[in-house]
Amino acid sequence: MKGSPYLSNPRAQALSNWIFLRKAGGPNRRRIIPSHAVFPEVWELERKFPALQAEVDALLAGRSIPTYGTFDPERAAQVSEEWKLYYAYMFGNTNELAKKDLPTLLSFARSTPNVVNAFVSILEPGVTLPSHKDPYAGILRYHLGIRIPTDNPPRIRLADEYHQWKEGEGVVLDVSLEHEVVNDSSEPRVIVIVDFRRPMGPLAGLLNRYCLWQKRKFAPQFVEAAKYDVMH
Repeated sequence: MKGSPYLSNPRAQALSNWIFLRKAGGPNRRRIIPSHAVFPEVWELERKFPALQAEVDALLAGRSIPTYGTFDPERAAQVSEEWKLYYAYMFGNTNELAKKDLPTLLSFARSTPNVVNAFVSILEPGVTLPSHKDPYAGILRYHLGIRIPTDNPPRIRLADEYHQWKEGEGVVLDVSLEHEVVNDSSEPRVIVIVDFRRPMGPLAGLLNRYCLWQKRKFAPQFVEAAKYDVMH
């Protein structure tokens, strides 16, 4: 099925977002969060950082990574058509190539029940993610620095707070808040992103699971995009 998982059913999504954000603390909710405070499972991934970093390096050396506009043009038009993304896992759907390309990330995603998506994010020099909000509030987003330029290092602004990535260090961001990224360095910024279900009470949590289950039908277009784009 083609389309954007985060722009479909806008009225229903607006209602679910209202519920989720009330449970999360409304406008006073935390923006930039120590990862282990809300996502302690990620210790297991961070423990394997050298292997993960080597796998991502090999992926970028051997495969041309698709841009966001390749698989979600509707949403890419709002954010960036030049943002490069390689999905290993989305809404429970496995990219079969990731079994070879990113076994450490894929194994973590498949074995951690609250993980929704797991992917590599690349911002080439000069690429900007302009100010935007993620349309779905049922997830929190974990960032892990893989390759971060040291000359004029890029950073993310989340509302009125800033975070600068460091290699091997992770952080959780509430991307339902307005945020933007600019890479003014001369090198790519490479991170691993893991989306996981926002911790909430049982009823809101059940609604979140249902909403995410509904989005599974969009997953193949994200994982399939990587399968036919290999460097020769």
